[in-house]
Amino acid sequence: MDQLNSVLVGIDFAPSCSAALTEAARLASASNATLRAIHVIDTLVVVDLEEALSEYQRDIQENLLSDVKLAWEKFDPALAAKAGVPLKVVIGNPVQSILAAIAREKIDLLVLGVQGNATGAGIGELAAACVRRSPTKVLLTRDNRAGPYRNIVVGVDFSALSLKALEAAEWLAEGDQATLHVVHVYHPPWRRLRYFAPTHETSPEFQQQYRDALLGRLEALAEELKDHAAAKTQFHLVEHVSDGRGISEFAAKNKADLLVVGTHGRSNLSEVLLGSTAERVLKQAMCSILTVRG
Repeated sequence: MDQLNSVLVGIDFAPSCSAALTEAARLASASNATLRAIHVIDTLVVVDLEEALSEYQRDIQENLLSDVKLAWEKFDPALAAKAGVPLKVVIGNPVQSILAAIAREKIDLLVLGVQGNATGAGIGELAAACVRRSPTKVLLTRDNRAGPYRNIVVGVDFSALSLKALEAAEWLAEGDQATLHVVHVYHPPWRRLRYFAPTHETSPEFQQQYRDALLGRLEALAEELKDHAAAKTQFHLVEHVSDGRGISEFAAKNKADLLVVGTHGRSNLSEVLLGSTAERVLKQAMCSILTVRG
């Protein structure tokens, strides 16, 4: 991943917002990048207020903007990351407004705080929509995230998109001196239903050769990035019927604090579908997630 030039963090004043702002400031500082913050007042909120209040109330929008600016001044006053960060307040559709800011400011990384559901997994609708439609990298930061990463997991499937995800993961791991886990999830041919009788594919020798070949491809993929390779890199093969579940379960088992995954669109549905692996990771991962666009 190239050095960051411009980072944008979404501000909604939720508990996870402090973690997102702190992480955005940390990564921006590491690259000497410009850090900007944005808060979007949903147009629907403004319309509802204008309809509910007296016809003589003509300054709804001005009052809302003032309230947000005051909230920003009071927000987590001890948070050092907030110092000097300009907050842009806009009224509009939240997703469209964030995407417009990304295009206008040529943002390299969008950072959003997420809290997840009762189990700790999953992300909100706004974050999911931004991941699906953002043309740049998106970092979803959990509200308990703090400090440098220690265990980074990246899923690879040997595609060009995998290489981009691996580059981003290695850049972060190198900067934080983190352990990087390069993971490939596979569903071996001998697990398929057609192998009822003993065959060459079901022999222990073939199965070991199969795994060795996959591991060799993993190591070769990382070799392409050896000039930027993290000092502590480990390679893992995970057998699972689902790539997304396999990666998410590996990340949870190994106490990962960041999971890196590539995202891509499919023909004209690029703003709707990310690919089954990325979709599953967004739903199940319990740690912070970095999505890298293909």
